[in-house]
Amino acid sequence: LVNQVSAEIYARFSSKTYPAHAKNELLGVFLREYNSAGGVMEAGKWRNCQVLVTIPHILEMLLLSPSAQDWVKRLKWVVFDEVHCIGEQEGGDQWEHCMQLVPCPFIALSATVAGKGKDFHSWLERVNQKKGNAPVERVVHTERWNDLYKYIWAGNELMPLHPFCCLIESSVRQHGLASDLTLTPQEMVQLWSEVGKVVGARKEWQCLSPKEFFSGHTRGFITKLDAREYERKLKDVFMQFLKDNIITSEGFGKLVTGLQRSPTDNTNQEASAKFNPPPRGAAEAAEKTPAPEDLNFLKMNKGNSYLQAATLFRLCRSLDNVQNLPAIFFNFSRKEIEKMLQKLVQELKDQQHNKYYGTEEAAWRSKKIMEKRMADYNAAKKAYEEAQKMKASKKQESTAARKEGEGEGRGAGKSEAVDVSEDMTMLPPEEPIDIADEIDMEFSFHSPKALGIWQEDVEEQLSQLKSKNTPGYLIDALRRGIGMHHEGCKTGYRQTVEILFRRGYLRVVFATGTLALGINMPCRTTIFCGDSLELNGLMFRQMSGRAGRRGFDLLGQVVFLDMAFLKVQRLIASDLTSLTGEFKLSPTALLRALMEWEQVTLYEVQDKEMPRSKDEIARCLVPMFSLPFFSSSIADLETQVRYQTRFLLEFLYREGLVRASGSVAGLANMITFMFETEPANFMLARFLTNGLFHEYLTGQEKRARKGDRRTHLTVKLTSVLAWFLYPRRLPHNIPKDRAPRKKHLPSAKSPSLPPLPKPMLEAVKKYNEGVHELFQELAWCVGSTTKFSDADLVLPLSGRSFRASWDPRGQPFQKGSPFQEKFIQHIVRYRARSPFSAIAGIGDNFSSPSDLASSTRNVMHLDVTSFPAVAASALGEESLEPTNSWMLDFMIHGKIRYLWEDNGINATQAWKLIGDFKEAVKKAATALKPWCPPDDIVLKTFEELGDEIHKYHMEGSK
Repeated sequence: LVNQVSAEIYARFSSKTYPAHAKNELLGVFLREYNSAGGVMEAGKWRNCQVLVTIPHILEMLLLSPSAQDWVKRLKWVVFDEVHCIGEQEGGDQWEHCMQLVPCPFIALSATVAGKGKDFHSWLERVNQKKGNAPVERVVHTERWNDLYKYIWAGNELMPLHPFCCLIESSVRQHGLASDLTLTPQEMVQLWSEVGKVVGARKEWQCLSPKEFFSGHTRGFITKLDAREYERKLKDVFMQFLKDNIITSEGFGKLVTGLQRSPTDNTNQEASAKFNPPPRGAAEAAEKTPAPEDLNFLKMNKGNSYLQAATLFRLCRSLDNVQNLPAIFFNFSRKEIEKMLQKLVQELKDQQHNKYYGTEEAAWRSKKIMEKRMADYNAAKKAYEEAQKMKASKKQESTAARKEGEGEGRGAGKSEAVDVSEDMTMLPPEEPIDIADEIDMEFSFHSPKALGIWQEDVEEQLSQLKSKNTPGYLIDALRRGIGMHHEGCKTGYRQTVEILFRRGYLRVVFATGTLALGINMPCRTTIFCGDSLELNGLMFRQMSGRAGRRGFDLLGQVVFLDMAFLKVQRLIASDLTSLTGEFKLSPTALLRALMEWEQVTLYEVQDKEMPRSKDEIARCLVPMFSLPFFSSSIADLETQVRYQTRFLLEFLYREGLVRASGSVAGLANMITFMFETEPANFMLARFLTNGLFHEYLTGQEKRARKGDRRTHLTVKLTSVLAWFLYPRRLPHNIPKDRAPRKKHLPSAKSPSLPPLPKPMLEAVKKYNEGVHELFQELAWCVGSTTKFSDADLVLPLSGRSFRASWDPRGQPFQKGSPFQEKFIQHIVRYRARSPFSAIAGIGDNFSSPSDLASSTRNVMHLDVTSFPAVAASALGEESLEPTNSWMLDFMIHGKIRYLWEDNGINATQAWKLIGDFKEAVKKAATALKPWCPPDDIVLKTFEELGDEIHKYHMEGSK
């Protein structure tokens, strides 16, 4: 997306010129991997650009960096694209910090924000008010450029899916319709017709007859706004019928059935009739597919036919016949989309081969054609060879004439000079390939029109891929108009797919979620294959939004393939989840803010000119520690944020990262540099400060053997780092398709990590105990600020409330009696624990992080993930939580594909995790350089480990 935005900015504004002496550049790009300006990758040059394209991670880093405040001062506008990502668990806090820290006006863009962004806008208003900035305006546009039609692929054809077929009666009666559930004009007419059959001739519904409703329109056509007004009236009356029980449960069922069996589009029927190839074998012939009229969507379960070549071929051909290509197939498994691409390409090749060699007659015709081609080739080859002989003869004559002229004197022999330029451009003829191996348009999905316009460019792109050793099956697929797009693809191939798709050459692309967010690859149809936990309502709306190209298509199509109908119902009929942030007050974020503030104070003491005033920086920092995006109707977040900030400061003080005066100390620079890895950054700092890394690696160096990879220092270091850097839980089961192998074996205890060395284990336990104690004190302090009320005596799920005092009969003892005295003495006092949990008589002593997060009063909100603890057991056991050995196993065998068999991590997840682990190790090495001599064993091992991971990362997917 960064590359795309950069290209668009350059295309629109590259004609802008600057004075010769100016250092300004139009465009800069700043990513984790590199930064550049004006196309030149030079460190720091991005500071001179007028437009910087970056990601929230980098922007947050710049806004908090003391050395980048001169650049922050120059900011005039910030554009946040796909701002709904603020609600994601991973990376959402960086979006939040960016919006709290920006000192200038901003534009936040999103197509999928629930409730038209009211809550989000309210929070932004409060943040800007806190900073003293201008009010935030909310601009809402609810209309798509084109309508989306939904289909289900069933019975080997596209079945129209009316959105009201996805409604669940009880949910609609209780909560109403989803706010973004829209109907196309055809679906509106179908709804009016089918509801009329259920409710009969009721006046309030008959007046909504399209003929009657639009009878007053004199323009001669109906606008989209008119249709939306009609849709609103239909929905209002429909909901009133449900409220008054005019549409009963039985009637609701009849309505859903009627909409499901509405007549299909004639175009689709004609196309299906034209494309009816014979079965490809006994298995397919025996396969029973229900007739469309017998299908019941409600009984449809998840299938796997999307992995079968015949299904993919039929679906693509059906879409092609009704001109609904280009299409994007969405599936979240890299392994599956690669399999789908290979099977579809092989199916096209097999079908083409059958066309030319499937029968004796076809084989005879093909043989004759190939004989003629070979005869033409042999004739051309013979002519070329004769031409080459003549050219050689002419060269000899020319050389002889030149020598004779040199012997007779200057100017002599000119008449004998021979022109040898003829036949210089003659190319050798290419040997004809088999007719079944050519690209036959009947068995290809590329666009002939686009090929005619961009043929040279297409051939150049494909030849470049070939020169980069791109697998042959991918190039064959591109020639047939089929591509693949996921984060594991090589950059060159992925960019080629994007270019050829935008130019219209590619018309079928298999993709993961990489095309969901904003990348400019619109299509006419999106197909959802199978199911995944990652496919939620938000992701569905993002992906389906790719369908319908603005300016090209009046309609877009969404197709569900092999997805359980219950999941289809949830995707279409459910409302978007409310946008909310994660309540994560991070000690690393506080340390970064303290470092920035210390630099500002230092400038002030030294009377240096500051890029930004101290007051301005303070106003921008305040919302980070007072106005979290997370909201709660019960918890007193304002009080908790104040106390939690204070306790995080105490945590930093105990870790030796902050002095009593508030200035930073120790390895604070390293901690902030590795802020993404929290809490691993604090644990690494402890090990370095206590000398545990040096002690461990020095001891292991003596045991290392060159021929045994498992004894190498880099592997030993990985066995320690894997406990803290991107840890994963143990797989709940090992895949059934795991095959025994004699080489590329994992670690001895795989899929579990070997235990930490005893000194390190004791250090981790001591660290976790300190974190738990600190957060326990935090809970007690926050609980002490508020007295117990009726809200504390309400069960969270059922909502049932209990008494806060004795029942009307009074106390079960007399005042001043011996029983009362003994009773009061045995009461366990508590302030932080929920009364329901305190019944056990355990007071405010929490046994584990899980107990602390789940058993506190509702005046506070604590989440286990917000505790900076390392591998702490959720149940409070002394041992650490068992952790997946995925990174250690990868460092031993170097093969990504075995991580699924041994560790339950698929290729998509593994690719990203390994990349993140590599970056963390390299950052640690960079942070260690100022503190260590060049030959330090810890520094050298970290550097070697980073290089080895990079090497295996590039080779591991092979």
